[in-house]
Amino acid sequence: MEPDPRAATGAHRLRPLNAPAAAQVREEAGVPRALSLRGRWRRVLRVEEVWRVDDGWWRPGPVRRTYFRVALDEGLLVTLFHDQEEGGWWSQRY
Repeated sequence: MEPDPRAATGAHRLRPLNAPAAAQVREEAGVPRALSLRGRWRRVLRVEEVWRVDDGWWRPGPVRRTYFRVALDEGLLVTLFHDQEEGGWWSQRY
């Protein structure tokens, strides 16, 4: 039997997918050069893509981020972003 799709869902059923995680990044001129991943520093071999998101500037909590899609030394692709409003680096895997 299928549950009622209009029934309220509890916290046990919902969870965010692919939420960003705080990241330790070594940067040079605003560009990531190394990322601490699982307790080990990994070198950024290349930056594959860079883009900016400026959204909600009219709201109390605007979003201003610079994203970097980077290839790490072990071939892993990671998306990093620098939060221009709050500061700090975040990682997100896709």
